[in-house]
Amino acid sequence: METRLLILNADPVFEDRVITMVDEMEGVELRVVRSMSEAIGVLLAENFDAFLLEGDPDVALEQATNARQHFPSLQIVCLTPKPPENDFAGTADQQKIIAITTNRSDRRLRALLHGFIHSLDAQSHEASEGIDPCHSLIGNLNQFSAAEILQMSCLSQCTGRFTFKSRRGNSEIYLHHGSLRHATYESLQGESAIAEIFRWRQGRFYFEEGIISQVQTVDRPWAHLLIDNLQKLDETMEFSSAQQS
Repeated sequence: METRLLILNADPVFEDRVITMVDEMEGVELRVVRSMSEAIGVLLAENFDAFLLEGDPDVALEQATNARQHFPSLQIVCLTPKPPENDFAGTADQQKIIAITTNRSDRRLRALLHGFIHSLDAQSHEASEGIDPCHSLIGNLNQFSAAEILQMSCLSQCTGRFTFKSRRGNSEIYLHHGSLRHATYESLQGESAIAEIFRWRQGRFYFEEGIISQVQTVDRPWAHLLIDNLQKLDETMEFSSAQQS
């Protein structure tokens, strides 16, 4: 079974040493993305053994910390051209992010990459039953709206349960092979519950893969629900702005 790596490299022009070295390794499947938003979408849709981010230490660490918030069990590596400072090391250790300095000889860098990939192979053989292969998506609604999260999950054909928590209460939305199947919020169910959740701008959410609802309260395709609710939200915002004026 191949080790799957996702690398975030923002520069599509210059040849990259790390990408070249990893691409030469046997038993490794490599995919390269150019932006953080693209990386999040790919990680939602597919399973990877590790996520590697290349760039300046501060930028790479910020992106890696963002990824850690959404994918708690994913192996994340910052590849930086210069040694990170002490603040970097403390934050990376706290977030369980590995740091590798790429300003080394080819022999040394290749050995470090081989060692890291070998550790992934060992972990995959030792993986225990119950570990979520999609890394249990977790996030904040002030970073991604409920509409954005559901759109990405439906496009990725996900099956499972989203739980949204805010000061307004708790709600759940169930997906089945990329279709919205069931939604609840207090006494609301179905489309009315989804419409309420779409209005939330603060709170947290997490996704549990594979949980299927035996109840079906949503019948329309997710794209229709998304368009209808976004139009209603826009109308509400316009009315609110007019009232304030």
